[in-house]
Amino acid sequence: MDNYSKKDMGCVRVPAALCDRTVITELGADFSLPDYQPEMKRLLRVRATVSPPDKYIGVGNAEFSGNVDYCILYAGNDGAMYCANQTGEYRFSVPVEMGADFELGDGLICDVESVPDMTGGRVIAPRRLSLKCRLRSRVRLYGTRLIEEKLIGLQEENPERLRGSAECAQIFAGTGEAMQLADEIVCDTQADHLRVICAEGQVFVSETSAGSGCVNCRGEVALKLLCCRDGSQELPYLQTRRIPFSGSVPVDGVEVNCDCQASGVCSDPVVTVEDGRILCEVSVRLSARAQRNIAVAYTKDLYSTRMASESKQETIVLPTALKCVSGNFSLGYTLPLEEAGIRNDQTVVDLSLIPTSLTLESENGKYVLNGRCRATAILCGESDISVQDFELTFSYETEGASGEVTDYDVCVTPISCRARMDGERIGVDAELAVSIATRGQSEVELLREATFCELPASRGASYTICYPAPDDTLWSVAKRYHRAVSDITSANPIAGSPVADAPDSLDGIHYLLV
Repeated sequence: MDNYSKKDMGCVRVPAALCDRTVITELGADFSLPDYQPEMKRLLRVRATVSPPDKYIGVGNAEFSGNVDYCILYAGNDGAMYCANQTGEYRFSVPVEMGADFELGDGLICDVESVPDMTGGRVIAPRRLSLKCRLRSRVRLYGTRLIEEKLIGLQEENPERLRGSAECAQIFAGTGEAMQLADEIVCDTQADHLRVICAEGQVFVSETSAGSGCVNCRGEVALKLLCCRDGSQELPYLQTRRIPFSGSVPVDGVEVNCDCQASGVCSDPVVTVEDGRILCEVSVRLSARAQRNIAVAYTKDLYSTRMASESKQETIVLPTALKCVSGNFSLGYTLPLEEAGIRNDQTVVDLSLIPTSLTLESENGKYVLNGRCRATAILCGESDISVQDFELTFSYETEGASGEVTDYDVCVTPISCRARMDGERIGVDAELAVSIATRGQSEVELLREATFCELPASRGASYTICYPAPDDTLWSVAKRYHRAVSDITSANPIAGSPVADAPDSLDGIHYLLV
């Protein structure tokens, strides 16, 4: 007997992950220097900045594309340092298997984070170089899962339902338009022949707050300029500047009760030296995530007072939003010069950090972030310019949230970094920005299918006495005898309005009139 139809069907709408994949994309390209750029003798360092991608989500496939800005620091034939900026493209796709139980086109959210995993290059001609970049992208799609309950053979309009409610995380993501920022640095009296070798900017989002349909952000761009004076025997030196900003990232679905985080990338730095000033212009794009818990109502169990029934339950896992954290911390690190691969006669003129591995643990209500950074030092000796990599570790602790962390997003941005020589050791002083979002999960058992049939003929008893077993609940007794819960509570001395399936719903009750 199967008279299943749409009118017999209930439906639970649950925010759920449709796709969670990590994609590795190998990028490679050859670039030529413009004619006005000095020739290359030795490649020192290549930094890649990845812009947020454009997204196209079609049937069965999602495509992503964007730009990669390369900052290329090299030594010229004259023994001086120079920088070249080049832009490449990236493109990748992810198969998306949209199950029949997902609601398509309604509230689909795409969250993509792409970071350069490894960047390098080599000089293949005085004005030509080959670059390679390994791009690691985490792609997540969130949608609405429709969990249907199938009722077979039910001939009753309002069966007895045991309802439940659980918290489930809603996750939102968005990327803002490019913001143009400008500032100036007044040079000292020795500004003659000043040249900015290269300019790099890091974005520190210090404050975030959720608005209606947006995430509001405040922070700074930490701009670092490597400068020198042409014709001078002086070593290159660093000039830094903090440029404040504020802006909003449009994120559909976000409300003021959401917890949020944000990060950003700085690209297209342009610096000009004129009239004793360094004029600086940068472009900043912010990306934001937000999350909140919403109540999801569902049916735990169901039965008819006029028909026999058999129920089938299913256990599903619901994500839960825990906490978003934004902050920054200082890092002090020292190690022997020999361990770092640096000679005593060399001087560090520039140092940069790139996070290479991050792990988050939850301990006693605290979040502990452990990580590693690859430090790249530009070294000037008596007659050469060289580069040396070494590794350092860090740990960051902040207030967490109750609940086990099963998924998280972490972004660590080195805002500033300087090296100091201390005898036979090198010291690293750095400031790092941290953005964290954590999630947990809970299990829920809900009704997926119930089959109904006619009850056996009654023997005509006027009443029945039930002696509950120790593991019985008000719901289990009512379902066993096909009685409405309200009928049993009204016919027996049950105090208050207990939750029907609670273990203590029959506390103190030795027998029931059913």
